[in-house]
Amino acid sequence: MSNQKFSASVREALFLAHAGKCAYTRQPLDIANFHIDHILPEELSNDPGRFMEVMTELGLSETFDLLGYENLLPAAAATNLQKGKLIFDTSRAHYFLAIASSRKAEVEEQLERINRRNSRGRALVLLQQALESGNLSPADVAEILGRHQDEPEEIFQLLASLNFANAEEIDAIARADIDSLREKPIIGEDQALILERSATDQVEIRTCREYEQAIKLGYTANSTYAIKGASMFEQHAGLLNSLEKAAPAVRSFIESPRAGIIDLHLMPFQLFPQLSPDITEEDLSGSYREKVASGALVLRDVRQNMLVIEEPEGLGQHLIEVARADFNGDGIEDILVFEYIWATHGTFGSGGIRILTRTSSEGMFEEVRLGS
Repeated sequence: MSNQKFSASVREALFLAHAGKCAYTRQPLDIANFHIDHILPEELSNDPGRFMEVMTELGLSETFDLLGYENLLPAAAATNLQKGKLIFDTSRAHYFLAIASSRKAEVEEQLERINRRNSRGRALVLLQQALESGNLSPADVAEILGRHQDEPEEIFQLLASLNFANAEEIDAIARADIDSLREKPIIGEDQALILERSATDQVEIRTCREYEQAIKLGYTANSTYAIKGASMFEQHAGLLNSLEKAAPAVRSFIESPRAGIIDLHLMPFQLFPQLSPDITEEDLSGSYREKVASGALVLRDVRQNMLVIEEPEGLGQHLIEVARADFNGDGIEDILVFEYIWATHGTFGSGGIRILTRTSSEGMFEEVRLGS
């Protein structure tokens, strides 16, 4: 049992900085019931001689803090208890210490945001108490809030991780972090998406920022390979842009009971990609479930937030639920979905995002068309 005590704010900051996953097993954690592990056992502080030996063996600097964020990782309770006072071998110790060190700055940033959020909450309570006691008038409160108004930090939990080139997986995105995520490379330094305006006018793309700037300048993906590669950038950039304008939903017809893309009876066939210009309304009628029953669609894979379905001769569609929020400002909860489509007999493939909503407890899903 650790002697070091952690505040609720520190626990939340560690949880968010490490994407809500156990550092050892990479399994999702329950924010209300996870352990904070000391990579190098906390008990070493009681044995300075042994501590210095371990520090020397690992090549750690004298500034290394056994109780600092560079030695702390979130862990599943069972995993932490099994590890106990174990001192890892050199390679494993370096690996996990590197993870903790790489997230230290983010832990500190998250903690600062959480403290600001909590301070705003305490200030509102004090204002309410002063108003109720008669020490402040409603006009005084309105004036104070108007003078010090600050948007509360909104954090969106993702249903599927957002992956970047350094193998970093993002499972939660704060609105304040969106701009910095646009600068993160999606593919490694030895790779690049090539967009072009002509055979002699090309640009190499690695980040969402670079991709969006290039598109605005008229660069496009002109090869089958580039169109497929652009899918990752369309999905990452589309998610970040959508979350920037998103808000918590006031009402939901997809939460209780929970409904999603794997409920084939709620998925109208109109959501399946079509290439033929001669398609009729009658051709588009019915649901995915009806089309599977008739053999027009074949279900290839289905999981909690993922669906893979295709025509025997035609197109395939891979859908992944990524985020739930109000994306169009109508107060109703929507689902942002990563979509990838491909030709079942060919080389064509492309992807992007789609936003689906359900506006009644009896209705099917429909696509949300966002303005520019």
